[in-house]
Amino acid sequence: MRLSVLLLLVALTACGAPATTARTPDALATASTPPTREAPETGAAPKTPVSPASTESAPRSACAPVPARALNLRLLRQTAFDYDPLNSPEELAAKTPLVVAGTVEDFLPGQIVEEGIPGDRTHYVLMPVRVTERFKGPAARLVHVKFFQGGIWKNQTPVNSVADFRRGVPRGTRVLLFVHPDTREGPVIKDRAALPAGTPIYSAHPQGVLLGRGLTVIGGMEEINPASRWADPCGLDGIATRLRAAGHQGQ
Repeated sequence: MRLSVLLLLVALTACGAPATTARTPDALATASTPPTREAPETGAAPKTPVSPASTESAPRSACAPVPARALNLRLLRQTAFDYDPLNSPEELAAKTPLVVAGTVEDFLPGQIVEEGIPGDRTHYVLMPVRVTERFKGPAARLVHVKFFQGGIWKNQTPVNSVADFRRGVPRGTRVLLFVHPDTREGPVIKDRAALPAGTPIYSAHPQGVLLGRGLTVIGGMEEINPASRWADPCGLDGIATRLRAAGHQGQ
């Protein structure tokens, strides 16, 4: 039988048919594996796929936790302003003579001023702020900022008491101020604060009172768009860091 097979192979080879050989299982496994191809030579190194997280411009640092305080800003927002809003705290700091950070110390009854119509008296309150950091301009340990107290009854008693302001923005609330020296528009009828002579009084830009509630930045006199540059994921600390980076470091 083997002789017949051998003669058949010789005959097929003589006729030009390709000769085949039996393959072992190992040989079949090797033959079924596709050959490895070498990568073509190029001048640039192969690129590593970029994950979506790495496409951010810069990683955000972790924010230090800050206690959140309950705030009621209704009384600070009694005045309507006609002004051109600025796009960021950095832009406002460049235009403001005094920029400080601190904590609310108290609210005091302020001046009673006759503004405009004779006999028409306007009551103000003062918010003393204990300064913890000065970004721009000279400042004492306490900075007194003036706010409109609101309407008055017929007996000239203010509708809103100083205690109402204290409850709305309690002592210890963190605040960032962009202020300028106050310029009153009428004669002072009574100065209820009784501050030492020469104590400066300041007025804030409409966007210039930023309060901290946890890691949220709250506009004291005007609301803040949380998607704008007036907000920051690290709250007032984040804005303070940005002001320092913009060159406002106490000069």
